[in-house]
Amino acid sequence: MSKKKWLSLFLAGAMLIGCLAGCGGGGESTESPTGGDTPGTTESTAPVENDPVMELLGNKGEGLVVGLTVSDLASTYIVSAAEYTQKLLEAAGAEVHLVNCESNASTQSSQIDDFITMGCDVIMIHAADSEALAPAVQRANDAGIPCIGFNKEITGADLAFTVVSSDNVATGASAAQWLADKAKELGVENPKIAVMQGTLTQSDAYLRQDGIEEVAAAEGLMLINNPCDWASDQAESALSDTLTANPDLFGIITHCDSMDPGVISALRQAGKDGAAGEDNHIWWSGIDCDPVGVEALNTGLMDVCVEQSPLTLATVIVKGVLEYVINGEDLGGQLIPMETRVVTGEETSDPNLWALYDMDSDEFWVNTVNAWNSYLN
Repeated sequence: MSKKKWLSLFLAGAMLIGCLAGCGGGGESTESPTGGDTPGTTESTAPVENDPVMELLGNKGEGLVVGLTVSDLASTYIVSAAEYTQKLLEAAGAEVHLVNCESNASTQSSQIDDFITMGCDVIMIHAADSEALAPAVQRANDAGIPCIGFNKEITGADLAFTVVSSDNVATGASAAQWLADKAKELGVENPKIAVMQGTLTQSDAYLRQDGIEEVAAAEGLMLINNPCDWASDQAESALSDTLTANPDLFGIITHCDSMDPGVISALRQAGKDGAAGEDNHIWWSGIDCDPVGVEALNTGLMDVCVEQSPLTLATVIVKGVLEYVINGEDLGGQLIPMETRVVTGEETSDPNLWALYDMDSDEFWVNTVNAWNSYLN
């Protein structure tokens, strides 16, 4: 299956799930990203010439071979980050091999070894387990191949640099603080908050949880934590059980919008799908602001969403590779968090929102140049 068809099917599937739950929501390649397979080379349709983004990219990637291994494809965020990284690198003349380890750290370690054998110039790693991949990174380093953290930190690894979607502690805290402030506004003491968690062995999940718990301790929130491994079906089951046991549930925090379809389904099944101001509304603070999250904001089911842009992340990673790493410039292993913003239902038509970008377009994302110029200067 071509990469383009794979992406279309993935997004269509996500939209279908969203619809069943009650929520609305380039180029050709030779191989789709699948777990454990030998990495495949992909080709993209050339973007428009004389574009300001092309002026930044030039031919800086000519002859460059890049391996990118992602932990999973459960999140539209990760799909978009990987696809846009690939789009930018290929526009710059690079060859990109994109694979999915399906959340298996052992498979991912083997994929890194495959990239080493292939002679990749750079390896990007969206870690399946932040604690398990340092030995694989060391093998790549020993072969003279720099490795880059792709939205996840890797404990004990010597990475050229790492770009993460946000200061994850601050992101979790922001989501929780909005609910704490809303409870104060409404005079609700010790509100019960269901937290739909990602995979807690991964840095983005446990750091977001740290931020949530900091606010909970300071503001008296009563957290009901639900490990969901980023999965919509697990979120649906967990929230359904939580609503049954806690009919006075005040709010919900989702670690990531990948779980939104399940949350929406659980709310509708429980008759808790009213908009703000209605008796059957449960206050909801999300993270990512992906297409399903934007639709949830539009319908009033979700109240706010902390937007963190995978397209910004991709842009900054590509800049780091093309302007620093391949030129032998040391970035000192720095961790680079992306800025976030809190989005409400009144702001969902903003063209800068990553959720509104069409990855199959011949044009680049409208905010690419600004993102490029805002980091690593």
